[in-house]
Amino acid sequence: MSSEYREIARNSKSKLLRSEVETLSHCTDTTWLLPCNKRKRREDYTCLYDRISELPDDILVTVLSRLTIKEAARTSILSSRWRYLWKWFNGCLNFDNPLTMGDYNWTLGLGSQPLDVERHKFVSWVNQVLRSLQCHSLEGLMICFDVASNGDIHNWINFAVEKKVQKLDLDFSRVQDFSWPVAEYTFSPHLDSYSSFSSLTALSLNTVAVTGEALEHLLSCCHFLEVLTVIHSPCLTSLKVSGPSLRLKYLKLHLVLLQYVEIDAPNIISFEYSGSGIVFFRDVPNLTEVSFDGFVCTYIMHKLRQLSTILLQLHTLKLNLAFVRVPEAVPYDLPELCNLKHLEMEINLFDDDRLLPCAAFLRACPSLYKFTLKLFRVHPSSGTARTVKDHPYLSVCELSVRVVELVGFEGQRAETEFVMYLIEKAKLLEKIIIDPCIPKYLGTPKELLYRDSEEYHSARKHAIELGARFPLWDFVIP
Repeated sequence: MSSEYREIARNSKSKLLRSEVETLSHCTDTTWLLPCNKRKRREDYTCLYDRISELPDDILVTVLSRLTIKEAARTSILSSRWRYLWKWFNGCLNFDNPLTMGDYNWTLGLGSQPLDVERHKFVSWVNQVLRSLQCHSLEGLMICFDVASNGDIHNWINFAVEKKVQKLDLDFSRVQDFSWPVAEYTFSPHLDSYSSFSSLTALSLNTVAVTGEALEHLLSCCHFLEVLTVIHSPCLTSLKVSGPSLRLKYLKLHLVLLQYVEIDAPNIISFEYSGSGIVFFRDVPNLTEVSFDGFVCTYIMHKLRQLSTILLQLHTLKLNLAFVRVPEAVPYDLPELCNLKHLEMEINLFDDDRLLPCAAFLRACPSLYKFTLKLFRVHPSSGTARTVKDHPYLSVCELSVRVVELVGFEGQRAETEFVMYLIEKAKLLEKIIIDPCIPKYLGTPKELLYRDSEEYHSARKHAIELGARFPLWDFVIP
């Protein structure tokens, strides 16, 4: 056969294969999964071979592992061929009950019995699935619920160790609205199986009592760990993140009682900290993203000069100044942040001069591309405070920012004048995003409810009117 004919034959086979795959992908009649001898009359259905079931087990398990565990388990009813395949699921196990967590907490906790019933059902569900699985390794395990059974939690951690889990997420946040988070389960500081966690790449602990000793021991054993998150751990008072073989890239700490944290991690890229403790940076040449929240921001404001080396290398900086005496505690002669591309600030806007620190930071960022401002508790101005417009030190500077995002806009005088200040001083300004939604509602079920409220529509009307005053600029208003 000539090369020309061989090419034609290959093209024909390729077209035929694509046609068959297209037929399977668009088929809505599930009877094509049944063997030919179990289908109805030939004229009723097109006799297509069950090509999917003919695939090797490892390929089918790979497909099932891209589904949720519930979806994978449902395939057991297809045929005897599929009955036990789901038990070899090796993807991400996600045990999260959204109907009883987060913003739905009010549905439970009215008495001890409803919560106890939900706990029992949740624990039974997790244990039943874990007992059924026969895989040798697991990509991820996420357990998110108000669980109070220490024995079961300990078994789940041992299961994660046994299955060489790569991503482990334990969130035992309380359903009741306690004023202080309570962590009932204690992560053992001398877990013999820590060395078996060698495959762990991401670890998240929320409302789990873990000491600095336990975390440091775990970091020394988990050489592939790149992401570490610890939230609400009452016994974690100090932490030293260091080690010559440490691969840690992303570190998130939300710890009110943490007094001291030292970071000596050459590979770390992002650090997010909410708390009141002192932070020491040692060897962090790749650190480019930093977020500070809580009373630590007061410490940061006082140490801006000492932290100038770290600030100089940042590309993203997020500051929540809700616990800072603004504007008194924020210096205006800030060190230059020449590499900063994204600046995000959160302000409690009690008066007009609360926005002065924002202008001071904008002035110190000659390469800034995006500025995000989140406003809380916006109140009408007293009319006596200094505004950005009137401040002689800041009114002379020219800003480099190109995109401005204002979240929590209400249309008060301080907000309007600040937007006008940005339009006047930022000659390269391309887009202004004004979102009247309360920042803490974003990404939660409350967001949709608030966007339907009269308060939101009133603020949105003010934003539209502001945008109409500057038709040459691109205003985006959700």
